Amino acid sequence: MKDRFSIRKYIFSVLCCLGLVVCASAQDLRFTTSVSSNSVTLDEAFQIQFMLENGTNITSFTPPSFKDFEVLQGPSQMQGQSIFNGRRSEYFALNYVLQPKHVGNFTIPGAQARVNGNVIKSNPVLIEVRKGNTQAQQQPQQAIPQHRGQNGGGISEDLSDGILKKGEDITEKLRKNIFLKVDVDKTNLYEGDQLTATYKLYTRLPTNSSVTKVPAFKGFSAKDIELPNPPQATEERINGIPYKVFTIRKTLLFPLQSGTLELDPVEVDNQVRLVKLVGKRNRGARDPFEEFFNDPAFKDPFFDDFFNRPEVEYQDVPYKIQSNPIKINVKPLPVEGRPLSYNGAVGSFKMSAVVDKNTLSTDDALTLKVTITGHGNVNLLNAPKVDVPFGFEKYDPKMTDDIEKNSNPLSGSRTFEYVLMPQEAGKHTIPAVEFSYFDPEANSYKTLRSEAFVIDITQGKRIKEDKHDFSTGRNELVKIDGGIQQWSKRSTWFILSPWFYALLILPLLIAGAVIFYKRRKDYNTTNAALLKHRYANKVALKRLELAARYLKEGKDKAFYEETSRAVWGYLSHKLKIPFADLSKQLIQDKLAARHINGTNTSDLFELIDNCELALYAPGHNDDKMQGTYSKAVTIITNLEDALKN
Repeated sequence: MKDRFSIRKYIFSVLCCLGLVVCASAQDLRFTTSVSSNSVTLDEAFQIQFMLENGTNITSFTPPSFKDFEVLQGPSQMQGQSIFNGRRSEYFALNYVLQPKHVGNFTIPGAQARVNGNVIKSNPVLIEVRKGNTQAQQQPQQAIPQHRGQNGGGISEDLSDGILKKGEDITEKLRKNIFLKVDVDKTNLYEGDQLTATYKLYTRLPTNSSVTKVPAFKGFSAKDIELPNPPQATEERINGIPYKVFTIRKTLLFPLQSGTLELDPVEVDNQVRLVKLVGKRNRGARDPFEEFFNDPAFKDPFFDDFFNRPEVEYQDVPYKIQSNPIKINVKPLPVEGRPLSYNGAVGSFKMSAVVDKNTLSTDDALTLKVTITGHGNVNLLNAPKVDVPFGFEKYDPKMTDDIEKNSNPLSGSRTFEYVLMPQEAGKHTIPAVEFSYFDPEANSYKTLRSEAFVIDITQGKRIKEDKHDFSTGRNELVKIDGGIQQWSKRSTWFILSPWFYALLILPLLIAGAVIFYKRRKDYNTTNAALLKHRYANKVALKRLELAARYLKEGKDKAFYEETSRAVWGYLSHKLKIPFADLSKQLIQDKLAARHINGTNTSDLFELIDNCELALYAPGHNDDKMQGTYSKAVTIITNLEDALKN
């Protein structure tokens, strides 16, 4: 009886393992590198993680060399299950804690792993190391401090929620205890009025979180409010239940158009640690798979704490969440009562206008300074119209801002300086400056006016050019001949003139041109793929010319985007692969089928990785951009020669 039970247990264990293998193979294989921060100081430590998802039959896992960093802790290993949108996937990860040795920009290569006999690599990451302990610049991935909920030697209220009870649904537990919320101070406003959006993370579980996608705010002008780095936790109660709250982003938004606009969601990746109380195990029956799953390679010493007891196990669960989109109704500004001087200002403002001098000569210049102060869309104010008399020449105004940091509502001032050049001596009057704005609280337009300016101008050394004198005797006119002219009439047959034959041939030429154009158009339509294949090299080099222009202008993001488009577009046209189906594996197979491999393919994929890395972790470096440009030209030229042969 005991032997029969053992056999059933073995069969059940084998079936479970086979089920896990089948489920893992059904998911997509991913191998990624992530860091807690891309910008650190010389004395600041950071965490790097190499995660392999849905990998089966892992025979080797090799981390890169950390020659420019000191390894403070690691490697620590993690394994577990990831849950996203109800789908589970297996993962295995290595964690290190590093501290930089030097100041500068460093690239940490990806790790290598052998899965099912194939060697795969994770993506490289760029780390910017700065001096001192200054606040790091905001990165696309914003790290949120670990929330462990540990207090002394006992279990706090929120950590007790992290205990996974027997039979409890993990997905439902995560959904109830970790979520995102967007708070807006208004959902119905006028065009140009201010809206404040606050993105918050609510959690009752021990978690380490990072923002992976920020909203684009299409249709809005946005200004972020600086938040503490790292974010500070506060406490809020929802339905009587306390939550730890982290403010992820707080933004002042000004709608640029009327209609229904939408605030995009924000996405956050969480590493949630759940605790299992397993109790003491029965040592009588021995499971042959127990030694495999209790192997030290599958333990995680990185998070060891006072719970490191035999009756306690951890389960680290990656959990991705996103906020709900918010609909905003934007009303157009009323047309009735709109002043002629209105040019888009919304809020509450004051205006002052002064001139730097009231007396000057025609050799001097006059400066009229108009300052608009208040709260509202200060960052969108347009220059008020200034009418000047005929005796002045006016230049475009110079604009300067003085906006209060982290003010809400947005407050400050914008100054416009007009330079006026006098042309004639005398007493001139500059009309009053008029500025209008819409006050959403009063639901009406308001107009501000300055005083008129009387300017006394004396004659300087510069003399205005005299007007031309067209009076009698100042101009010589051609003498009019009033004599009788001789006229003769010449006539000929129209059929003998050249115009007759030209008009006769013209319909034939037009018909021939139409036929040629139609055939050419049909040929181009039916042979679009052939033309793309033939001119792929020219199109790619043309795109690289635009990338070179961005390189000269120092626009690093635009440069890498255009370089990436040139390379991917060339491969799509030359290899006759639809752009939507492009992938590194498919390109490698196509090139291998044409016996193109070695340096050409390795340099190509290295160039693609560098462009992707620069787009996700931008860092302006002219030498690196110049090298990328030269490499792109060389690779496309070499591939063109290889594909021709």
